[in-house]
Amino acid sequence: CRKDDKADFTEQDSVSFILQAKCPQGQKKLSVYSKDLRWFPLTEQQEEALKAAPPAPVDDEILLAQLAPGQEIECVCACEKSIGKEHAKWSPVCTAFYRLHPVIRLEKEILNEDAEELKRCCPMGVFDVEDVPQGKRAVVVNERNCTTCRECLETFNGQEKGVMLMKAKNHFIFSIESVGQIPAPVLFERALLKFQEKCQSARESVRTNRKRQET
Repeated sequence: CRKDDKADFTEQDSVSFILQAKCPQGQKKLSVYSKDLRWFPLTEQQEEALKAAPPAPVDDEILLAQLAPGQEIECVCACEKSIGKEHAKWSPVCTAFYRLHPVIRLEKEILNEDAEELKRCCPMGVFDVEDVPQGKRAVVVNERNCTTCRECLETFNGQEKGVMLMKAKNHFIFSIESVGQIPAPVLFERALLKFQEKCQSARESVRTNRKRQET
């Protein structure tokens, strides 16, 4: 559960970590990483509840600080649960973006040397070559990999040779990267549910305003 802003941290709404690190004299520097954080239970009940999967950073190699000789860190870190709407530090998503689905068509047969050249000029491996009675023929095998860099049109002179490069206006490719605590597929499902709730709320608002105008 989430704690109230003015309340103290408890076993019900937070977990705590201890960080202790010291750079000894004579050492050039000491790097302190997230793996140096050590979870300590706030109560015996919390220890029992979480012992099967102890709280830990999602990545051990996050650099926290670099200490010079004689410097040290000793602190207690409290972690609480909240949502990204309240502050970005709680957002489970680090990157989210979308693009239109590329559409690539070969309006003419591209054969032999031209087929090999088309395959070579594409840095994303969109095209391949297959054997046909006429020799070799270019085919589209990884349409989704296309970044519309236009190498197939400019380096290969694709427009004259029958390469059509477009984008589907009604097909979007969404990419979501998770910070780590929630898998990306689960984030996507939750986002769709939230979007559905907002659409329903907007519909109810429009319906209520209409009734007010009618009366």
